[in-house]
Amino acid sequence: MGERRARTIAEHDDASLVAVTDVDADEARDVAQRFECSWSSNVKQSIDEEAVDHVVVCTPNQLHEEMTRAAAQAGSNVLCEKPLARTPEEARRMVEVAATNGVTLKVSSNLRYFPSVRKAKELVESGAIGDLNFVRGWIGNDGWHLDKDWFSEEEQIGGGALLDNGSHLLDIYRWFIGEVVECVGYATNAHHDVPMEDVALGIFEFSDGTYGFLQSSWTEWDDYMYLELNGSDGYIRIDNRLPDSEVVLGTTDGYQERYEFSKLPPSSYDDEMADYIDRVKHEEKPVPTGFDGLRAVQMAHGVYRATRDSEFVDLRPEADEELMTEMDDVGETDSETGAEGAVR
Repeated sequence: MGERRARTIAEHDDASLVAVTDVDADEARDVAQRFECSWSSNVKQSIDEEAVDHVVVCTPNQLHEEMTRAAAQAGSNVLCEKPLARTPEEARRMVEVAATNGVTLKVSSNLRYFPSVRKAKELVESGAIGDLNFVRGWIGNDGWHLDKDWFSEEEQIGGGALLDNGSHLLDIYRWFIGEVVECVGYATNAHHDVPMEDVALGIFEFSDGTYGFLQSSWTEWDDYMYLELNGSDGYIRIDNRLPDSEVVLGTTDGYQERYEFSKLPPSSYDDEMADYIDRVKHEEKPVPTGFDGLRAVQMAHGVYRATRDSEFVDLRPEADEELMTEMDDVGETDSETGAEGAVR
């Protein structure tokens, strides 16, 4: 992921990749040579020596808080890969350190930049299906990454399929619907020999009374994502079961229209970075914000708690409203509800 981000930054006309950092010095050196920038095996050294404006954190989840703290305390804005952190406590501290130091914190959500997802968002906002009633979706893969690196190590990743893949849809649900207030669910290990869940199911209630059902798994043999949005006047289906990518709009009077994106080349990571850089240029807050990332982690852990305690879990954000206000003071816009690289 780090090398992908480095390439996207290096190829953008309005950004300069000035340094890469990796604990593997050989890896850092190789990437730096390809992109003609400096390198280091120490993130604080890179930040201090290069006086970077932005740091992109592409480390295992275990290091997200440490890297974000180092960048924020040096006055650098941060783009952190999802999930924002392993636990709500870590995520909250990350948001707090960004607010305290007056820097922006964005959590990655390349799913927001899928053409199919953006089309569906446009249709919902235009009122094409009226008021949302309920949302139903799933996301996942076959666990191909569990044999690699750190994904099967609980201490490094912090959670299983729901925190990993599910954080994408958790963010999308809040982006489409609004704030979440309660959840119930179940997480279990059904197939893979790993110490965390490889399948999870959650039901979420939102502040406007809308409900959302979400399944996330590492046992999804026909990956990657499918989402249905049902409203008072119709429905929208986002079908990203690979290799397909399409949106279907249907209304209660029988009208149906399809929007096909299957032949478009993948561009979500490039589009996300381009949007980040454009927002920085225009002094707008990058989205989704660190607060959005915190809420996604809280939603995942809400399902974990519901599994453990067999109870409904209160997810209302009142305890974090002051923190959200502090983050809103950094930049122009509010939180949108409804190898490591340094960018100068």
